[in-house]
Amino acid sequence: MTTQTHYFVAVPLPQPLKQAFQLYMKKLKSHFPFTRWVHPEDLHITLAFLGDLEEGQKEKLISLLSKVALNHQRFSLALSELGTFGNPQSPRIFWYGIEKSMELNLLRNSVYDACEMVGLQLDSRPFHPHITIARKWKGPGSIDNSLLPVHSSQIETFAVNNIILYETHLNRLPKYEEKEIFSLV
Repeated sequence: MTTQTHYFVAVPLPQPLKQAFQLYMKKLKSHFPFTRWVHPEDLHITLAFLGDLEEGQKEKLISLLSKVALNHQRFSLALSELGTFGNPQSPRIFWYGIEKSMELNLLRNSVYDACEMVGLQLDSRPFHPHITIARKWKGPGSIDNSLLPVHSSQIETFAVNNIILYETHLNRLPKYEEKEIFSLV
């Protein structure tokens, strides 16, 4: 059986923030019964989910993403609040939000443009930047979003210094492998 390779472009989280999330997620697990919790090394903010890439597409995209990175300055992001996607009775994604950021939106738009230039069809839903921390609610009853705690750690803001092209490996943990790192200026 062959597994299809999937790629995505994302903003990585700095190591101190991953460590803070690891501790915070341990506390959340006892209150929010989700089936799968994200490995701390896999925490990120997705800019574009690409799916499968042909080798030629990947090479051209790497070249275009290098140019994208050179056209964007480093910036900071702030954490916001916990939330869910999906039916409140059985949410499919548990996430930590990111405050609105013009720099992040512009970067995401540039990444999307580069992806479309190599012929990729991308998600057209509005961009809702977040860090997925768990998937697939298994709890009794529903989750009450109004009871979600607001702050996760002492780290409220963090620097965005690069974007990364990741490859997904479904059969291992952590499951995301850095394929190319693109440094912002």
